[in-house]
Amino acid sequence: MQFKKSAVIGGGLALIALLGVYLGFALHYQDTMLPHTTFAGVAVGGMKVADAQAKIKANTLDKQYVLDDQDKQVATFTGNSVGTFQDVGKDLVALKKDQNPWAWPAALVGGEATAADDSTHSLKLDKKKVDTFANQTVAKLNQGRTQTTNASIAKKDGEFVITKETYGNALDKTKVANLVTKMVSTGQTKADLKSTYVRPTVTAGSAKLQSDLTTLKKLSTVKGTYSIAGDSVTIPEHLIKNSVYYKDGSIEVNPSVFSDFLAQLATKYNTIDKTRTFKTTNSGTVSVPAGTFGWSIQQSSEADALAATIKKGEDFTRHPLVSGSGQSFHGSEVGKTYVEVSKAKQHMWVYIDGVEKISTDVVTGKPKQDTPSGAFFVWSKQRNATLKGLNDDGSKYASPVSYWMPIDYTGVGLHDSPWQPQYGGDWYKEHGSHGCVNTPPTVMAQLYSIVPAGTPVIIY
Repeated sequence: MQFKKSAVIGGGLALIALLGVYLGFALHYQDTMLPHTTFAGVAVGGMKVADAQAKIKANTLDKQYVLDDQDKQVATFTGNSVGTFQDVGKDLVALKKDQNPWAWPAALVGGEATAADDSTHSLKLDKKKVDTFANQTVAKLNQGRTQTTNASIAKKDGEFVITKETYGNALDKTKVANLVTKMVSTGQTKADLKSTYVRPTVTAGSAKLQSDLTTLKKLSTVKGTYSIAGDSVTIPEHLIKNSVYYKDGSIEVNPSVFSDFLAQLATKYNTIDKTRTFKTTNSGTVSVPAGTFGWSIQQSSEADALAATIKKGEDFTRHPLVSGSGQSFHGSEVGKTYVEVSKAKQHMWVYIDGVEKISTDVVTGKPKQDTPSGAFFVWSKQRNATLKGLNDDGSKYASPVSYWMPIDYTGVGLHDSPWQPQYGGDWYKEHGSHGCVNTPPTVMAQLYSIVPAGTPVIIY
């Protein structure tokens, strides 16, 4: 019995002793960090806030950090050089407040109380200073290094092929900045720069690259044809093939490749500045100089439109973009609807769809104010206009007309002339117009009603 009593007493005393130890450490950790506490990679367990703050400063801001590359030291820096705007003391107080001093046994056997990469308990650096250091370091170390390139598509022997990516050892500024931040924040004093090498973002196995290659090959074999003035003109296959290219991950068609080809078409087919032959009603075939009638290929706009058409990837036939009037896709640009004026015969004929609708004598300009010869077109139609100009003696005139159809841009046109007592013959030599084609009022009313704007007017 005596033995059992002593054992009980001994056990009680041991329990009291353990309780005393527990309470003693619990009271101790009321003012200090729990065991294994770290901040920014610095062990501060069992330390008061002020002491921890001093240690952190000595072990981070004043500490030297080393950057290696391929087992060679290439750069060093201190925590101070990359700066900090953090109130470490305040953050340590917050950290201490989050700790439970009564749980010190768990901290003692459970490892670090604060993980090294815990962003709430790591050093916050000055991003501008970190970036400055990273930029300067990378600029210096990248000299002479091999650049990384993405896989792409290029032409080889006239055919599109995929070029593989290459792996260099040039450094990435953002990755270096992130590495520096991690080192100081976690207390890592040495790191290898290999993890900061620039890496390809596009590889030869890229699905997009494979798809783009297929598209480029398809575009290179597109066949194109122009329908122009009754002719079918094949666009040279080598021009289409040469126009297709690949740049910065984008499929493009270069319009400038077609510049010379379109210039040749314009020389051959443009009519705005050409003398043309015309089969008259009863004077045979005559040569008619250029006037306002005619068209020309809009070469720059057409090159862009052609490139856009090729980019669709389908065989095509198109009409070129033109400016002017009278473009025909079937040959004869004058067509079967036109106005014909013979100055020698002082006569006008009007044909609608190849059928003569009007045949009338007219009065053209006086010999000194001759009506211009040429191929023109009706570019406007106006009712009840007043024609103004100068007489032979320099005085001004203003002649009201019921129908006005200008055909050039100097004031020449077709109109009624109620002041003329007669038409045809030699009357024009003494009583002719200032260049317009004077037409009998009743005939002019008919002409105005059946001739649409845009109709060719051939004067010879």
